[in-house]
Amino acid sequence: MTLATIWLTIARKEFGDALRSRMIWGIVVIIAVMTSLSAGISLLIPDVEGGAEMAIGGASQFAGLLVPIMALIAAYLAIAGERESGSLKVILGLPPSRGEVLLGKFLGRSGVVAIGLALGFVVSGLVTVILYGGLPMVAFIGTTVLTVLLGVSFVGIAIGISAVTATRARAMTLAITAYLGLTLLWDLAPNAVHLLITGEMPGGVVPAWFLLLQGFSPTGAYNALVQRLLLGGGTAVEARIGGPAPSYLDPVVFLVILFAWTVGPLFVGYLRFRRADLS
Repeated sequence: MTLATIWLTIARKEFGDALRSRMIWGIVVIIAVMTSLSAGISLLIPDVEGGAEMAIGGASQFAGLLVPIMALIAAYLAIAGERESGSLKVILGLPPSRGEVLLGKFLGRSGVVAIGLALGFVVSGLVTVILYGGLPMVAFIGTTVLTVLLGVSFVGIAIGISAVTATRARAMTLAITAYLGLTLLWDLAPNAVHLLITGEMPGGVVPAWFLLLQGFSPTGAYNALVQRLLLGGGTAVEARIGGPAPSYLDPVVFLVILFAWTVGPLFVGYLRFRRADLS
């Protein structure tokens, strides 16, 4: 059996298990319902001009909070759960190595999350068409792809967490900590640094490094990319910093940050997992 075949076999098993547990359909329903509601919220607020692009922006803002926790839930027990139950020792008694198991589980869970998010956004897009009479396809497809990348990034974080923990409880604790730290609390760090350096809280115009610091988290990078996509190039960035945008605020930088948050935890998890005593 070749290395690629082993990865694919494990990935297919993970994907099949998710289908049987209806995990993927849960992601579809939750994403579809919540992003559809957020897309139509401007119609419920008097004196607010809405449109399809604003609806996509609203859906992406909600997805930035919802997708990370769904991806973490989908993957944080991928290794830790089987390690605690003892089934992992059975799997490792067969041809797959620890690295192959980790990669296969990452690919399988990423596929589940990616398909679930894509289908959920398709439903949301149909709702947007019904509500607003049209859909800007470039903005919609771009936002959907970026949302999938955000989900895959948090799958990488979750698999990394799962690989370094021996129990379900510890994996859950680290997953909750990752969600709170990277999604809800990250903005406190740029604000604190801004206050320390300038002596005041951020206002309407901020230094360029402030936006970079905001984008160092996966959700921050995702929000920066979506805003650049929906608001038309670097115009919004230049308005925010009051001048030309430096090269380190280029979208490629934030894509690299998302990639780093995907592979970094996987690599750290592999280093710990390959030396772990599973007895």
